[in-house]
Amino acid sequence: MILGNVLAHLSTLKGAAAAAVVAAAAVGTGVAATNDDVRTAVTTAVETVTGQASAKPAVVAARNDADKKLRDAFQGDQQKLTKLHSTHVDSTDRAKLDDTINSADAKLRARLTQALNDVAALTLGREGLESPKPTGSPDIKVGLAADAQSKIDEIVTTAITDMDKLATDAETAVAALPTFTPGRPADAGKPASVPTPPAHPTP
Repeated sequence: MILGNVLAHLSTLKGAAAAAVVAAAAVGTGVAATNDDVRTAVTTAVETVTGQASAKPAVVAARNDADKKLRDAFQGDQQKLTKLHSTHVDSTDRAKLDDTINSADAKLRARLTQALNDVAALTLGREGLESPKPTGSPDIKVGLAADAQSKIDEIVTTAITDMDKLATDAETAVAALPTFTPGRPADAGKPASVPTPPAHPTP
């Protein structure tokens, strides 16, 4: 009942007044401080009333979604490269194996960084800001341009394809190296089976 009254009052208040109501409810009842669902509901109501919800525009959601897709793809391809380290090759080819994997990993990281920067250029700077205005205040994009989403999607799709190719090319190169099945060194040179010695004649 108290929560309902609080939310009802919030609809008629703005700014500091709304924040004061929430603070009073939290202190007076202890409900908002102990119940996650209540706290979330009150926070949403305050954002709606005070206009703070606009601080999370579509451009932020677009950037976060693109970043997640890129990083998920990167991690999947990096795991493929990590598995290649367990490939059994002759000692003379070990250096070539490591170079192949390390080179692919470096290119993979560079491609991810490039894609993240490209997405940031269309949404928000990597540090959260773009070039400062003459007054020194940050020039932060709020709206998402009409064609920005399609450009972001293209950047993500192209980058994921490129990263997948880097991992696949590394797998192909490693598969071309001569491999062997390791055994126990102590068994080297021994016959597959030891013949049974002849029985000694009975005296």
